[in-house]
Amino acid sequence: MIQKRYFAVLAVFAILVSPAYADQIVKPTSAGTINVGFTTDPVTPNPGDSTQIKLDFINKQTNALQPHVDYKIAVMQGTNQVFGIPITHTAEGAVSIPYQFQTAGTYQIIVDVEGLVFQPIPPETVTFDLNVGGSPTTGTNQTSGTINIPSWVKHNAKYWHDGSIDDSTFAQGIQYMIKQGIITIPPTQSGQAKPGVTIPVWVKNNAGYWSTGDIDDATFVKGIQYLITAGIIQVS
Repeated sequence: MIQKRYFAVLAVFAILVSPAYADQIVKPTSAGTINVGFTTDPVTPNPGDSTQIKLDFINKQTNALQPHVDYKIAVMQGTNQVFGIPITHTAEGAVSIPYQFQTAGTYQIIVDVEGLVFQPIPPETVTFDLNVGGSPTTGTNQTSGTINIPSWVKHNAKYWHDGSIDDSTFAQGIQYMIKQGIITIPPTQSGQAKPGVTIPVWVKNNAGYWSTGDIDDATFVKGIQYLITAGIIQVS
């Protein structure tokens, strides 16, 4: 019976998920007015590579490119600014900026948005980390080194938040993927399941925010850890 339930869960997930691929990282600006998508070509540049820094400015209501954005960029390595462009305008809402990184290490790409559709706004900032000469940059928390979630799981989180799959199916799917090593999270003490305990609304809301890039992997994982400590997900 247990095996049948797992196969049922996997069948639902197989229908709903999309193939994994290297997604751009999407984050909201500091005041949440607009989302910014970030990637590079190549995805993991090496020192001396001709690299394109690619930014998409994304309308949060339509999820389409936002035309006519005033922005500026600073590329930092630690406290040193190694590259930057002053305030400029993109009519299309997408830009590709050439740059050649000189040394390996972690860089911060800081984007300031200062105007939308020819109207100035108070500056809003978003920051992306980029590893040069190292492992690919992802949406995971790079400081812990213990969070790894395939990008396609965000589709499942969206379907759950939208009500396309129910609480039990989502929880069992996450449980299975943790046990199989598909998802890696920090060590978490498992709790005992109690009758009547349900998934809190905030966990489901976080799944929705995570699926749209409004919160990072580490914040989403806190909800998973809560489900483990509450005994809703059993991983030990």
